[in-house]
Amino acid sequence: MPPQAISSTGDKVTCRLCGRQFAKYYCPTCNVPYCSLTCFRSSAHSQCSESFYKKEVEQEIQCAPSKTPQERMRMMEMLKKFEEENQRSVENGLDSDDEADEDDLASRFQEIDMNSVSAADLWSKLTPAEQERFRKIMDDPSSDLAQQLLASAELEDERDEPWWDAPAVEPDEARGPLPRQRYGAKPDVMRVPAAMVKPIPAGPPLFFNICAVCIAYSFVTRHFSASPLSSLAPEDGDSEEARRLMSKLVPFLTDRRSTTVYPNLSSLTTDIWSRFDPAQINSDLFALLLRDTAYLARPLPVTALSATSAKSPEVVDPTSHPHVNLIRVLSDLNKLFEISSTRKGAAAKPNHVTQKLLFYVAHILSIPSPVLRTLSEELMERSAMYEAKGAENVAMEPWSSQERKPRGKQKAVIEEL
Repeated sequence: MPPQAISSTGDKVTCRLCGRQFAKYYCPTCNVPYCSLTCFRSSAHSQCSESFYKKEVEQEIQCAPSKTPQERMRMMEMLKKFEEENQRSVENGLDSDDEADEDDLASRFQEIDMNSVSAADLWSKLTPAEQERFRKIMDDPSSDLAQQLLASAELEDERDEPWWDAPAVEPDEARGPLPRQRYGAKPDVMRVPAAMVKPIPAGPPLFFNICAVCIAYSFVTRHFSASPLSSLAPEDGDSEEARRLMSKLVPFLTDRRSTTVYPNLSSLTTDIWSRFDPAQINSDLFALLLRDTAYLARPLPVTALSATSAKSPEVVDPTSHPHVNLIRVLSDLNKLFEISSTRKGAAAKPNHVTQKLLFYVAHILSIPSPVLRTLSEELMERSAMYEAKGAENVAMEPWSSQERKPRGKQKAVIEEL
């Protein structure tokens, strides 16, 4: 079936491949929204899905150490499935490329410590003939066996969807269970000294800078399939790489001497787009990041009062604040950038990045909700522009003409501030 034109209902997007279900995922290559693995593997998406399978397999068979136990488990799962299929072939009378090796994969892997073994060691447990056969199977990523090796419940379970995408309702037996999905836990919010919170923001407005931080945060979260980002284990190296990506996309956050203040939405989108590697970004993915930011910036109409929050005149607990989603983003980054003490049991140390994040949180608490509501609407409009026109056409429009179009009373709210 040819791709269907995308249609939206509220904040939900229809699968562009079948046009029948709401999309739950975006293709990592072309960013087309799709609803299931069946649509991802469909003939309408074959050009993209086949290259995806090839890349996945090439990564798995490289003789380089895996960074995480989850990746080692992923390789183990694929090799187990390969061995099972290989044994079935031998039992059915097919020729084996290594008849001398009678040990099965289970016995060869029996003494392996999955918490420390590398992908190279796992790969070395296969005989040369088995390695060659494995490669030949993977040369045809559309084959049933190749897809069986790559598709498993264990691999799906490793993926953490962003915490802000989690459904607001619990599964209902009458409606059936929700699709099997694992979402990250909402980050705990950081406390703010009451003296830092003003009735109105002091100094230049920083909400465009905060939007840039959210765009980078959304990208890094989806890039690592880890939510929240502070859940990344420092010893795996992913935590350091996440900090590096954030520093690259929003350098004003980590540069002590930075005085960058974005004056409008166009200047920030143009700047942050230029900081991505060309292979990392396209207009559809950037539109998704803008939609994420729009959702995070939108004030909550109703918030639940925290039963555990202590009412202290010195400290503000933002848990029940309408802007809590933005505060959760900065709180998660605060934990990511904290410097852990080498002393056992000692608390993490603040630094210039966490101090800047604390200042941003205090600024968010001072911003009037109508300003953020208007900003969220503008982000959604900008997202639609990138989706409809593409990045090149959006970039060709001078930012002055984009920002100075009359937008009525809502636009005036931001201009006044």
